[in-house]
Amino acid sequence: MPAVAALDREKLDDAGIDVIGVSQFNTTEAATVEFVERNELTFPNVYDAEAKLATAYGIRGVPSYVFIDKQGRIAHVSAGARGVALIANWLDQLSTE
Repeated sequence: MPAVAALDREKLDDAGIDVIGVSQFNTTEAATVEFVERNELTFPNVYDAEAKLATAYGIRGVPSYVFIDKQGRIAHVSAGARGVALIANWLDQLSTE
């Protein structure tokens, strides 16, 4: 999540890309709030106690990223810690479609 927070918010906003963080599995809502505050995340974050979103999107690892295109389709799913460059690359691809 901190890698996503490092991305240029203005660039994402201009491209119409929304970022939403989801916390689940072995954590609590309070821990999620603390993580968001500690890392100064500026995008919305939710706590999914029952991992319903993970189930819906087939997520098996944390962190995972689900990139959804402008038509609302899943364009790419990436599991595991990723650097800013890889995430930015996928977001760039989606913003030009």
